[in-house]
Amino acid sequence: MKFIPTVLLIALIGATPLLAATEAPADGRYAAIFPPGWVARDIMLAAAESGQPALRFGRTENIGIFVLSSAADRRALRNAGAWLILPANAFRGCLIEPPNRTPLANTNTESDLS
Repeated sequence: MKFIPTVLLIALIGATPLLAATEAPADGRYAAIFPPGWVARDIMLAAAESGQPALRFGRTENIGIFVLSSAADRRALRNAGAWLILPANAFRGCLIEPPNRTPLANTNTESDLS
């Protein structure tokens, strides 16, 4: 019985990040997680079926980023195949691919030995 407070504390600490997934995002961007094996084509077909244009793709091939303003929009995307829909910035942006970085200025491939 001495371990019950410890277990409760661990459960509370583990569940805290999940609270971020319950808040609606201020910008309306949601990450829709589709089944493993889905690629961009599958996500675009599901987006078309649900009437939601895809904003961009996520960190992995089976994640699409959408602007979903209502619960009906999220439900339509779920009906089109999304397994899970979370605020895109939940989990500190782990669902979103970071923006493309510009190449370094000194990446000249020409040889100086001309």
